[in-house]
Amino acid sequence: MAYLECTPEDLTKTRFALSPMSQAIGALGALGGRVVPGIAQWTARVREPYRRLRAVTPVLRALDELMQFTTYVPDFFSVPPEGMETTFQQEVRAVRAITDERAVADLRLAYGARPVDPVLTAPGVAVRVADALALLWDAVLADDWPRLRALLERDVIMRAGRLSLYGWARVFECLDLDMIDDGSTIRLGRWPGSVHRLGGVGLVLIPNVFGMRCLYLDPPRSYGSTYQALGAAALWESPAPAPALAELLGRGRAAVLQALDGPATTTQLVAQLSMTLGGVGDHLGVLRRAGLVTRARSGRWVLYSRTPMGDALIGPP
Repeated sequence: MAYLECTPEDLTKTRFALSPMSQAIGALGALGGRVVPGIAQWTARVREPYRRLRAVTPVLRALDELMQFTTYVPDFFSVPPEGMETTFQQEVRAVRAITDERAVADLRLAYGARPVDPVLTAPGVAVRVADALALLWDAVLADDWPRLRALLERDVIMRAGRLSLYGWARVFECLDLDMIDDGSTIRLGRWPGSVHRLGGVGLVLIPNVFGMRCLYLDPPRSYGSTYQALGAAALWESPAPAPALAELLGRGRAAVLQALDGPATTTQLVAQLSMTLGGVGDHLGVLRRAGLVTRARSGRWVLYSRTPMGDALIGPP
């Protein structure tokens, strides 16, 4: 089992961040056959474009096959992001800048005792991997990224609220990370490995829509851990509002009220529900005046939540 040794300074620097590249790697695993609950509609929609792309992109085919058996995702394309504003283009540029020596060394670790696919050992491998992942992004994720980003931001907001109430130990517990009683060691619940000393750089926590669980190691600059984002199943398979609720409130307002199963911003609701900004704003205004929704500011976000009366109207989950 792997452990992270941390100092009080590490805990003060531990933070959440978004990685579009993490979503691409998670999608690659899901399309290769890893079971991810709640994404059947997305998989059905993108499987044929992905199959065609895989057939003409040898590097993508090799990465697909690697992700089906490896327990080590190569670090050279799994670098912890800097913060919430990281873009896929930034991450692709970082992969392209990796030396062949480092990329091949990471790939050998990922293959373990198996021979590395020759397509992943030829000169310029890091650039070709970056290009293949960029093609994957454009084919199956780019159009969905605004909705994905909204869901990931919402996950971070909810966990940040839990952090303010209960502290890191409770947050770690929900991410399958375990703070040991000595208060200076984090046990990584799923990964084999050794002890990694953070050395004052903290830990980056990265939500992943596709359920990819991965430890990112980029010592001594940064360390990261991915985890399953909340509400991923609702991203593509949100149930329609109950007929009676839609009849009472109108279909749009009912959908907004139902979507507020956790705090959300107007922008996040727009992305999740594919409504206009003005439409969502109007619905929220009516729901607030009716006492079904409340709002509060958290940092740079204005968050909307259901009131107890709104919860009662929705009914039990």
